[in-house]
Amino acid sequence: MAALEYLSEGPGLNILVAGLLALLLVIGFTAWRSQKRNYFGQILVPSSLIILSILFFFITFSFPHEEAGPTVVPRLWIFWTCVLCGGILWQVFSGKTKPDPEPGRLGFLLLVVSILIAYYFALQVAGYFLSSFVFLVLLMHVLAFKKKLIIYTVATGWVIFSYVVFYRVLYIQLPLGYFGY
Repeated sequence: MAALEYLSEGPGLNILVAGLLALLLVIGFTAWRSQKRNYFGQILVPSSLIILSILFFFITFSFPHEEAGPTVVPRLWIFWTCVLCGGILWQVFSGKTKPDPEPGRLGFLLLVVSILIAYYFALQVAGYFLSSFVFLVLLMHVLAFKKKLIIYTVATGWVIFSYVVFYRVLYIQLPLGYFGY
């Protein structure tokens, strides 16, 4: 148990991150050089999620120890992420999936990633509710969703749902930003 706690924070966590990154590089290099090269993305993405889940699993050992404490929900998510990603990898290696499609719109991917990064920073400045509304509206426009009424209804519905369920019922402190809402 002491080893798990050592790897959950400080220098132990740095060692774990370096080891997991090295493992991911080995997996990527092996997939790229193997007969499954046409499945590179379908191997690397679930492998990355599994490795990230392992990292988060170790981080949960730095949480307070209780019977049904703060480690339960993250570990459930970690477990199911690993199971589902393992299922994807099993389908790839058993030959039940199609090869990766040809690379396409890299600029579009960079735009979506940029919007996601901007959303992350906007959470601290504008708060969760306003940032989430703008993020959802912007992303649905970028994804070429045509019906404006649906776009604004979904974004508004999500903000209301988040406010009621997370902020009022569960008392989860969401970032309010400089504006206080």
